[in-house]
Amino acid sequence: MTDKPPTLRDALRAAPVAAYRDFFRLQEDLRDRGDAASARSLAEELWATLPELTFESNEESARFHHNVAVFFGSPGDAADLSRARRCFETALAWWREPEETGWHARVLHNFATALANLGATAPELDEAIDLFERALAWRTTDREIARAVTLHHLGIAWRRRAELAPSSASDDLERSVHALTEAAAIRKRHGLGEGRALSLFHLAVSLERLAAGEPGAVLEEARRRYAEAAEAFESLGMETQAEVARTRLRVLG
Repeated sequence: MTDKPPTLRDALRAAPVAAYRDFFRLQEDLRDRGDAASARSLAEELWATLPELTFESNEESARFHHNVAVFFGSPGDAADLSRARRCFETALAWWREPEETGWHARVLHNFATALANLGATAPELDEAIDLFERALAWRTTDREIARAVTLHHLGIAWRRRAELAPSSASDDLERSVHALTEAAAIRKRHGLGEGRALSLFHLAVSLERLAAGEPGAVLEEARRRYAEAAEAFESLGMETQAEVARTRLRVLG
């Protein structure tokens, strides 16, 4: 009788960190092939095996759970916000307070990003915004590059909240514009071309939404930012993104 080939469960039990790297690469391959059923099946196996795993240290366990949380908290075939939340909370139980490695802020930022991406209610976006703000308490102007990343995602979260809570949409969009303006400025200062182009584009989107109730100068600012984003993308050879920005500019007239 031949031995059965090892399963993902076997690999995770034997060497969870290495097995997860293989799992993640396989998930990317399945996504590229459009095999959603296999992707979900593997994700179910990972989730079922998680309570059985042992790690060399509490910190290794926290890093592992953080990585699994990011996986479940990302849009895709196996996205599951409740699972992501449980894993992020496990990671935060280890990194309870800000520390010099930045892991506490990193977990807060990624937890917030999962909520902003997958949340479907205004309270979930409120939670995301609160977590981004807590991350910014460590990602200060002394850590500008990381700060810009969080500000960029915070700006998008405020815009999503505006969609889910129309009664406060104008205030939310103004906050989105403020966060994305600072993110774009930081990225320009540090020569981060692609990041700046992305922040400019999202800034233009938020300005366009804000201009729906406040035309005039705001709409003109949206046009200017779309033009800047198109130019920035084009300079990087990102022609598809540049054309998206130019299309939005043409729509605005």
